[in-house]
Amino acid sequence: MPVALFDLDNTLLDRAAAFARWARSFCVARGLPDEAHAWLVAADDDGFRPREEVFAGVRSRYDMDDPVDDLIQAYFRDYSTCFEFPADSRNALRRLRSAGWKVAVVTNGLKFQEQKLSFTRLDAEVDAVCVSALVDSWKPDSRIFEEAARRCGVGLEGWMVGDSGPADIRGGQGVGLRTIWIHRDRTWDLGDPEPDAQVSDVPAAVRIILGEDTSEVRT
Repeated sequence: MPVALFDLDNTLLDRAAAFARWARSFCVARGLPDEAHAWLVAADDDGFRPREEVFAGVRSRYDMDDPVDDLIQAYFRDYSTCFEFPADSRNALRRLRSAGWKVAVVTNGLKFQEQKLSFTRLDAEVDAVCVSALVDSWKPDSRIFEEAARRCGVGLEGWMVGDSGPADIRGGQGVGLRTIWIHRDRTWDLGDPEPDAQVSDVPAAVRIILGEDTSEVRT
């Protein structure tokens, strides 16, 4: 039985939109100036900047008294509630599983990733979840992909879908999976080997996996 592995942030869930929602509510609750929302989104660096740096920066810039640790704790408490799992992506995963595929989430991050899965009820739509901090392996390391397949009870044969070229695409290629890049309006710039397909969203990726659309598949 084949397996389809999916990244979480900015693949199954729109992390950029969720952070923008959180930042908006944070700014309103704190009475921050209009420019603060754009500053926070830029400071976030698409989630790659350490939270300690982000909140030390916002504390200093907007003269807050709250300790950085308190700001971070409040962020983790509220941020997961800003995520939405689109109905079309939910239905796409259900179609994939109905067709006999095992489906797993493979995500880099801390245990907090599980809160997003629980809040959106995405955890009920997959057969397994591997969070890097909990399995001691971070994409593109092969072990996290192997563990996801093991938890699904199948061999590592199928597809990897994600938005990160270095982590998702190179990681998937490294373990022999076919790959689909969620391009997010970007141009592939890592050279060869390119992903097998480049699409805008999860439903399009699932159509390729199911063989319903071959127009975007590299031959």
